[in-house]
Amino acid sequence: MNNFPKPTKKGLEELKNQTKDKFTKLMINQLTSWTGSSKIDEFHEKLAYETILNLIEKEKMREEVKNYKPKKIENNIFDLRVTKRSGKKRDISVKWNDTFEDLSYSIQREFGLESGHLYEFNMGKLKIGPECDDWQEIFDVLDNLKTGHVISFMKLKKQDSFKFLYDFGENIGFRIQIRT
Repeated sequence: MNNFPKPTKKGLEELKNQTKDKFTKLMINQLTSWTGSSKIDEFHEKLAYETILNLIEKEKMREEVKNYKPKKIENNIFDLRVTKRSGKKRDISVKWNDTFEDLSYSIQREFGLESGHLYEFNMGKLKIGPECDDWQEIFDVLDNLKTGHVISFMKLKKQDSFKFLYDFGENIGFRIQIRT
């Protein structure tokens, strides 16, 4: 675990003002009520604080992506080569407006994966995917970004690739290469 400073009620209030995310605000409220009490030990306090900081960082990145104005592209379809760590490959096409959730479902279907597990797309400093399966349906918007918008934002081009991790318990890893 990183060496984050000990959370203070004032610091948590400042973090609360930096987020619009309902779940993050709930976590901040809970940690604020625990801070300085015997209801939480130091390890779990740091863990909750680190989670809040990571959620806020991801929210800032999402806002940056959403505010990005992509250039017009000639083709609104991306052909992707998805390669599992084992070497098994599949070609998948996604439309500009398909979400990363749609792409995850396509990969799950193509590789016969059991649905319902957490996943994450990793494009360097940008990570896309639900944070927690317990509250994904209520709060999470981390995977509803449009694939074309993000590919454009990250300035990815033909032959560039990014990673996909499925089922954090099994750690089923993939490399996704842009073919067109």
